[in-house]
Amino acid sequence: MFVGYMFDGYDLQLISYLLQPMSVSLSTSVPALALAVTYSLIGSVIGGFFFGWLADIVGRKRTLLLTIATFGVFTFATGFVTNITEVYLLRFLAGLGIGGEWGIGFSMLNEAWTEKTRGVTGSVLASMYPYGLLLAAVTTGTLLGEFGGALGWRYSFMVAGLLSLGLLSLRFLLPESKMWSAYIQAKRAKTLPQGYDTRAPVSQIFSRTFRAKTVLISLLSIFALFGGYSMIVFVPSYLGAKGLHIPVSDYTIMISLALFLGTPGYWVDGYLADKLGRRKASWIFITGLLLTLVSFFYEVLIHPVYTDLLHFPLFYILILFNFFQGYFGHLGVWFGELFPTKIRATASNFAFVVAGRGVGAGLAPILIPMLALQVGSYGLAMTAGGIIGAAVALLFTLLITETKGTVVTPL
Repeated sequence: MFVGYMFDGYDLQLISYLLQPMSVSLSTSVPALALAVTYSLIGSVIGGFFFGWLADIVGRKRTLLLTIATFGVFTFATGFVTNITEVYLLRFLAGLGIGGEWGIGFSMLNEAWTEKTRGVTGSVLASMYPYGLLLAAVTTGTLLGEFGGALGWRYSFMVAGLLSLGLLSLRFLLPESKMWSAYIQAKRAKTLPQGYDTRAPVSQIFSRTFRAKTVLISLLSIFALFGGYSMIVFVPSYLGAKGLHIPVSDYTIMISLALFLGTPGYWVDGYLADKLGRRKASWIFITGLLLTLVSFFYEVLIHPVYTDLLHFPLFYILILFNFFQGYFGHLGVWFGELFPTKIRATASNFAFVVAGRGVGAGLAPILIPMLALQVGSYGLAMTAGGIIGAAVALLFTLLITETKGTVVTPL
């Protein structure tokens, strides 16, 4: 399950590193090819909704295996495309599988781990995603260097697909959730409490009982992911051609190293979530994130001059940004603890993948360039988006029920 999350990050971001050589091979432009990322995101939204529902109906394990097979097969097939239409189609289909795994994995974790260590375990699981981004950078760089642009990008997709499919052999060893199995057995044996709601999960997450929780965690996800994507998507552009004009090789090393050094923030967040509670951990980390973004905003205003990595303040600010982004680590645990086993995967995937990725992450690439045109700076625009997203997300954490110490049961 943990390695699977790493390959989610690896697969979803892979094309970002391959746009230039792909555009040459397929005789198209980089902007046109970049739309494949949008198609993948659309696929992940649809997949998140569908596979979250399916996991509550037919089981966590079988659905998880299906998501891995889906993004593995279509990622491998991307290595054989001959035109941009095929790229769009295959990235959309791969996105279906990528979107499905988030809520399912966290549902299995919530149902298997004790309440005493659930936060830190969930954070370790979530931290695998950014390490997947690093793995994608290393793999593509190696294969492009070894085989050149014409073949290197194709081999990158093939290797990603094969590695993902290789996980299936490990996932077959993964047991089904005992909590989900107990619920299904009780449902089939008709031994559920009288009046127990067994309607479709999609109906239940918007029922009177759970509607408020679903809306609140969805709004939190929208603003958290809008803020995060406002920065993550445009940091390379700001450091490069649309801002400070730092050489590509230099800012690539800077971003990768900052990501590597900052990702342990996820683990610290999980520890605090178990010791202090989900809500307090969110307050601490989002407050730290806001202070970091204000520092970034100040650096943008003074237009820093890059000389070398170790004497460049934004490098250290980027490390802190990645560290405090670690509050995402316990969100999957927090969301899952709010809902019973019968609808846990559906609710979690709807909030984070459908609402968060589909609305929040989807709006950032549209709104930030528009704002940049108005203020005349990508740096100011993306930092403003990050601050707004984090500040509103902080407010919503005040409204969501604290779940520290929740004992997960079949019902």
